[in-house]
Amino acid sequence: MGIRQEKVARQIQKDLAELMQQHRSEWMAGAFVTISNVTITPDLGYVNIYLSLYNNANRAAVLDHINGQNKEIRKALAKRVRHSFRTIPELRFYEDNTMDYVEKMDDLFKKIHSEDQKSNETPSDTV
Repeated sequence: MGIRQEKVARQIQKDLAELMQQHRSEWMAGAFVTISNVTITPDLGYVNIYLSLYNNANRAAVLDHINGQNKEIRKALAKRVRHSFRTIPELRFYEDNTMDYVEKMDDLFKKIHSEDQKSNETPSDTV
C-alpha cells in the first residue's frame, strides 16, 4: 500500500471509530465493535473495513445491521472528511476473524502440550 493510501486509510479509521462511538446504538445495535484494520484500493474508490465483533452471540446479524446502515455511515463520514477528499469512497464492512484464529491456535497448542506431557510421564517403577 502506498503512502497516500496509508494516510487515507488511517484517517478513515480514526473518523469512523469516532462516528461509531457516537452512533453506537443505532448503527451497531448496541454491540461492542472495534475497527481492527482499514485498507483502501489504489484508486481510493473502495474502503475495506475489518471489524472485530466481541462477545456477540450473533455476529452475522450485527454485521448485516452495520451493512444496512452503510449509506448513513458513508454520509456521516462524508460530512467529516468533505474538505480532505474529492470523492468519498464506497465502504465495505467485513468481520475480522483474527481473534477466532488466535483462540483456535491457542487451543491446539494447549492440546499438544497436554498430550506431550502425558506421553512424557512414565509410570513409576515398582520394585
